[in-house]
Amino acid sequence: MIAFFDTVHEDTDLYSIPQVFRKLVPVKPLQSGQKAPLFGVHRQRTIGQYVTWQADYSKTVHLHDWLQTGPLVVAFYSAGWNGYGKKYLQKLIELQAHVQDAGANLLVVSPDSPESLQILVEQHDLPFTIVQDAENQIAGKFGVHSTDDPVWNWIAGITEDVPYPALFVVAPDRHIQFSYVDKDFDGQFPAEAVLRQIDGQSAVKTLPLYDRTAA
Repeated sequence: MIAFFDTVHEDTDLYSIPQVFRKLVPVKPLQSGQKAPLFGVHRQRTIGQYVTWQADYSKTVHLHDWLQTGPLVVAFYSAGWNGYGKKYLQKLIELQAHVQDAGANLLVVSPDSPESLQILVEQHDLPFTIVQDAENQIAGKFGVHSTDDPVWNWIAGITEDVPYPALFVVAPDRHIQFSYVDKDFDGQFPAEAVLRQIDGQSAVKTLPLYDRTAA
């Protein structure tokens, strides 16, 4: 009798397939001295007061519209940060009064839906403009969101695709004067540093945030 063996190619092929691993590319926030990226937001995704009369005649509000009256503080926020987000929002509300007194504007950028942002504005009577950043496009331009370095991969309790907490002070010429990103969700809200950049006067007391736990 002639013996023979069946070759099972599937088994050998499983071990011969090279394993490809994607290299983690961390977020790279824009730094002081760099220029803020150009961006525009459709008016339907913009909730709050428009800064310039030109915006009333356009379907899209652009970065230069907000910069025409002075420096702009760009803050990234999401309700997906859970408990951290609630405290962060309160700090933004407190910051707005000082920013306005200094002759600047505060623009809050969020990936949350326009419907949820509208509810947020009404519930808290938010004094600043907040815009929806669909698919984190603006956050990506500022370097505070990356699909290769998602927040939920580092911070317990966060499951949504959200940007890192961040604040930028942008001068009328689009140069960034101040850059802050809280990657560990445990930093202090930098109100003092922000106000020093926009008004040159004595800074207000730093507003503490809270610990790293986001849930």
